Amino acid sequence: MKSLRTRLLVGMIGSFALLLLVFGLVIDASIEYMLVREFDFYLETVGRTLAAAVDHGRAGIRVKLVPEALPDIQQVEGELFSQYWTDDGAVLAKSTNLSSNNLPRFHAAAGQPQIRTFVLPDGRHARAAGMRFPLPGDRRHLTVVVARDTSDLESHVWELRWLLLAAGAGTMAVGAVVSVGVIRRSLMPLGRLASAIAAIREEDLAARIPADKMPDEMVPVVQRLNELLGRLEQAFVRERSLTADIAHELRTPVGGILSTAGVALTSDRAPAEYQEALEDVRGIARRMRSMIESLLMLARLDFQAAGFQQERIHLRDLVSSCWQRFHNIAAARGLVFENHVPDDVSLLSDPDALSIVFSNLLENAAEYSNECGTVRVNARNADGAVELEVANTGCTLSEEQVAHVFDRFWRADPSRKDSSSHAGLGLALVRRIATSLGGTASAEGNDDEFTVRLRLPAAI
Repeated sequence: MKSLRTRLLVGMIGSFALLLLVFGLVIDASIEYMLVREFDFYLETVGRTLAAAVDHGRAGIRVKLVPEALPDIQQVEGELFSQYWTDDGAVLAKSTNLSSNNLPRFHAAAGQPQIRTFVLPDGRHARAAGMRFPLPGDRRHLTVVVARDTSDLESHVWELRWLLLAAGAGTMAVGAVVSVGVIRRSLMPLGRLASAIAAIREEDLAARIPADKMPDEMVPVVQRLNELLGRLEQAFVRERSLTADIAHELRTPVGGILSTAGVALTSDRAPAEYQEALEDVRGIARRMRSMIESLLMLARLDFQAAGFQQERIHLRDLVSSCWQRFHNIAAARGLVFENHVPDDVSLLSDPDALSIVFSNLLENAAEYSNECGTVRVNARNADGAVELEVANTGCTLSEEQVAHVFDRFWRADPSRKDSSSHAGLGLALVRRIATSLGGTASAEGNDDEFTVRLRLPAAI
């Protein structure tokens, strides 16, 4: 039953069979009811006719029995029997075909006929109508019972049932053939969709599946597939762009290492000059290691492989500790640092992850603030979360540029000719860590000030 075609076929044929069964049972019961009702009406008519055929005079009670008195009624299928009783139970008369046997004596009140089913002495099934009627001009009553065997009635009912069964089987066969054709035709759009998907190649992810010729029920599926193709296309574009960016970012420091080493090896030099060249190479290697570590951290976060620990963190102390790393750089540029984080603001989070976040934010702020500018940190508790702001003066980014600050390897100078040692991974890492911690990160640049806002849950 894994096949959709099989499920639909079984469902359609099963539903069709159930409907035919219910319909056949209703038709069978209805026709049988009508035939039995007609049969009973005939018995009731004969009974009333026989009751009216009784003569009561001076010579006594004279009964005209079938078939002598009722030749027309005898032109029916099935043998007819009749019998009369007086009030004291004596048999007044009966039809000759009963011989020594008797019919069951019964009647209903108020002259209404009563219908019963019984078995004749010879084993045949029969139905009988019994009624009690007064004698004309007399207080006495007679009871008459008219019976007729139901062999022909049962034969007609069974013929009807076999006819219904044959018609149902034929209808089921035709319905199965039609169902197979309808299901095959109905599932053709799925085959076309599969072919369209199979035709899409890795180098042609911009292709989309047309939905105009698809059934309405499949349009949402096609739309979701096209959205998935769009996301895959963007992912491949980002992958290619990331590869190009990494190659570009690594080419510069590798080139610096080769250049420094080449210059140092062109001629014999004093030990101090060799030491200076090695210091330059080590500085370049440290920047490369920082970029590689940031990439590895982003990769672990993307694959949710980074584990976080929960500790109670006092944000004011953490911010001050992170700023100490850039104190000398800030002092050389005349920057003013303002830590406005209240002492009572704390949260449960991973201290190492938050250290990376604040270190990147404060390093960017110290790097890109204007000379003698200000770096400011604010925080507050808000609805079970902590909202933080890291702002620096001297923002020269446009609104469009601010929208890209969290992109990996993005820098304001697209040619990467700025003198900064940043690779454009700091803010990307900030947002990814904040998201992994269950928070959010956003940026805003206005009034010559650049601000990064974080919202972190009080407990993760």
